[in-house]
Amino acid sequence: MGMTDDDDTVYCDIQMPVDQGRELLELVNELRESKAHPRLDKVLKHMQHELSTSIDIIENPPTWGPWCE
Repeated sequence: MGMTDDDDTVYCDIQMPVDQGRELLELVNELRESKAHPRLDKVLKHMQHELSTSIDIIENPPTWGPWCE
C-alpha cells in the first residue's frame, strides 16, 4: 500500500433506531455548544443536519413520492 493517495477522507455511516438518533443528536448539540472541539465543528454541524433530517423524515413522512399511495 503506497501513501501516494492524497485523499485522507474517512467515512462514518451509521444506522440506528430513531430514539438513539435523537439521543445522539442531543449529544452532538452539547458537544458543539461546549466548543471543546473547534476542529470538529464542521463535522458536528454536518452530523446535526444529517440526524435532524433523518429524524424529521421518520416523524413527518413526506406526503409525496413513490413510497406514498
